[in-house]
Amino acid sequence: MALNLPIRRISAEGWRPNAYDVLVYQEGENYYAKDAYGNIICVNSNTKCLQEGINYGKHIYVKGIFNLTDPISITSGKVIHIDGYISSVKITDYAAYIEIIGRGKGDYHIGNLYIDGGAAMLTFRNLFINNVTIRFGGQILFDSCRLTYVNLQGYDSGQTAHWVTFLKSWIQNPNDNGIDMKYAEHILFISSVISYNKRIGANIVNSRNIKFINSILEANQTGIAVTVSDVVLEETLAYANRDYGIYIGDVSTVIIRDHSDIRASTTGIDILIDFPGSILMIDRTSFIDNIRGLEKLTYFKCDHPRYLSKNTGQATIPANATSVTVNHGLKCTPKKVLVTPLSQPPGSIWVSNITATSFDINVSAAPATDLPVAWYAEC
Repeated sequence: MALNLPIRRISAEGWRPNAYDVLVYQEGENYYAKDAYGNIICVNSNTKCLQEGINYGKHIYVKGIFNLTDPISITSGKVIHIDGYISSVKITDYAAYIEIIGRGKGDYHIGNLYIDGGAAMLTFRNLFINNVTIRFGGQILFDSCRLTYVNLQGYDSGQTAHWVTFLKSWIQNPNDNGIDMKYAEHILFISSVISYNKRIGANIVNSRNIKFINSILEANQTGIAVTVSDVVLEETLAYANRDYGIYIGDVSTVIIRDHSDIRASTTGIDILIDFPGSILMIDRTSFIDNIRGLEKLTYFKCDHPRYLSKNTGQATIPANATSVTVNHGLKCTPKKVLVTPLSQPPGSIWVSNITATSFDINVSAAPATDLPVAWYAEC
């Protein structure tokens, strides 16, 4: 029985839209691979027919359920449309310029997708994939995909998962973390959603240049966990996570800017700094309800009035007094306090007793009249 699918020959002018030169399909318990002229390439074995069909052509249409004993290997220069399910796909050995597109409305299109060996220039569109693993590969785009679990696990030798972009995609794992990164770099989330993961939405370890733009991390146990990594959030919402919106571990840099919103965590702690040595920067357009552990930061910069990281003012040492206490208004203990007397002091001037709420300005001799002093404090 012929299968009515849009398989077309190559015209003299070259490729036309929706032109497939190989059709691999399931019919009952049998599997077939045919070329654009209807000639049989393979029959009966699901693994063999799928592999031979992919090897034979450039533009392949796959229809049916392919539960395989071994993963299908895809080489360079392929465009594959999946209307059904393939249990395991492998792209390695510097394969490049591959596009895989989901068709139909089934559950999963791909069970396990494994990328390694320097594979690059890969595009995945409109796919529902259960597990994605990228070890050594880059220039990879997931466009409008739904993903259950993503593991970007590079090698500490320097072969990394790099330049991977998630565009308008959704990551949801009801059993564990949504995405794990280790030795990954230049990972970009644009207009994507990481939500309803059982544990951490994005667990980022030993990775760099990770950026979330106009994305949502919602209803996870923790939205983002950052350890020995650098992360930027722009126009991003980390909302209603059960423990924390952002967890900052060892020696990390986190930059929050451009109207990002980190709040409504169940614990009431939206950002937790758990270890010393990290950097946190927040611009004045972003909103954070509660930050815990600011005193552990190596550097903190925040222009938002709720969490000022620097402030200025003027204090007055009264006549016949040798000190004044200044409430600096910062949300941390200042690491730098500068004072400038605005009239000639009767002796030396210095700062002491710097705390999370105040500091003292002292003079060695009491002035005969009030002594105005300008001050600057910075975390």
